[in-house]
Formats: sequence, C-alpha cells, structure tokens
Amino acid sequence: MILEKLRACWGFSPTVHRNVALFEGFLKGKSFADLAQEHGLSKSRVRQIIDKADRLVGGGILTKAESSKASPRSDFMVDYPYVWNLAEMHRLGSVTPHHFFAELERAGSLERLVDKMKRLPWRTPTTTRELARLVWQKERGESPWPALKRSSMAIVEPSCPADHPDRGLQCQLALEPAFHELAERAAESGWTQQEIACALLELAGARLKSNSVNGETERAIDRAMATR
Repeated sequence: MILEKLRACWGFSPTVHRNVALFEGFLKGKSFADLAQEHGLSKSRVRQIIDKADRLVGGGILTKAESSKASPRSDFMVDYPYVWNLAEMHRLGSVTPHHFFAELERAGSLERLVDKMKRLPWRTPTTTRELARLVWQKERGESPWPALKRSSMAIVEPSCPADHPDRGLQCQLALEPAFHELAERAAESGWTQQEIACALLELAGARLKSNSVNGETERAIDRAMATR
C-alpha cells in the first residue's frame, strides 16, 4: 500500500520508478551507500528521496508515524491516480495536476471542489478547471460544465518565395494572432506577463539552437555521403 501511495504521489515525475525502487530497497534493509551505488546517486540524494517519501506517507520510515501530519493531498492522489494520465492525454501540462490536488486538498472533496468551481469559475486557472471537469466526468459519467474550447486558429500560409526580403515580416504577422492568444491563455492559467515573456524567449532561443544543430547534422551527413 505504501509503494502504491508513493507511485500516485510522485505522479508525472520521470524518476518515479527509480524512486519507488530505491525506497523499496531501503525498506528491505539496504543502506544509503548501497542504494547510492546501485542507482548511481550520491548518498545525500538518496537520503533526500527517502525523506520525501517519509513525509508523503506521514512518517514511519525515518521518523515516527504521525497520521495527523500526513497531507490529505497524498490520499487524494491515491484516490485519483489517473489524474496524471488525464492531464497528459489532454495536453494540460505537467504542473496542472499539482494545482488540481492543491485545490482538492483545500476543498476537502471532489464534490465541494466542483461546487466551488461552478460558483466561482474565474478563481481557478483554466487548465485546472478543465482537469477537474475531466475527473468529475470520469467519476460521475457526466460533465459539470462545457469542455474547454481548444484553439483552432489557422496560420496564414506564406505568399512570397523563401528568398523574399519581406518573408520574415510576413511570418511575424501570420504568427501574431496565435502568439497573443497563447500569451492570454497562459495569463488565464495564472502565469505573470513577465514569466510568459521570458518563457517564450527561452523557447524561441531553444528552437533556434535546435534548428542550428539539426542543420549541422544534416550537412555532416551530406558530406559523409559525398565522400563515399
């Protein structure tokens, strides 16, 4: 039961299987040093993971078990283990489940959370509200409110050749409506304008770098093929 609870609590974490295996090894009597060597981690990192597991289950592993200190959020994660998959399937982001469980913990039950969102829809980020709708629909077989409308905005195709001097400007104009819509949706989900702008800049830079690397790889392949 403890292992299943930890799997549910770690949710989207890409290291969930490693962490659970590490924790299971600790329960079987392996030392921090043995676990660190087995999983390629430092002993301090192993200790951090075990500490976190201890907090998630309310103690009893490294510290005295105190049920009053166990977060109700972890119990909700066990009750609704499919939330992470729902968020991934509907492209709601890896952070949204955390917001959902935080809201669920504050509300105390799914029923009270949905009731609150019905009465005060503007107080909850759009993606969190959509995830709550999906959970309710899965549990009750009906949707408490209409589904989130996905953007179907079309991007205008280029009308000039690739070497035209205005091609870049035309691309900017074509992307501008979608760009503003994306920024507005991010703001509705709770991100600040500064955070949104910085994130978009970082993503654009990463894409440029990726394109450059891919271009170099393709040229290297072409050169190798030409020398054969």
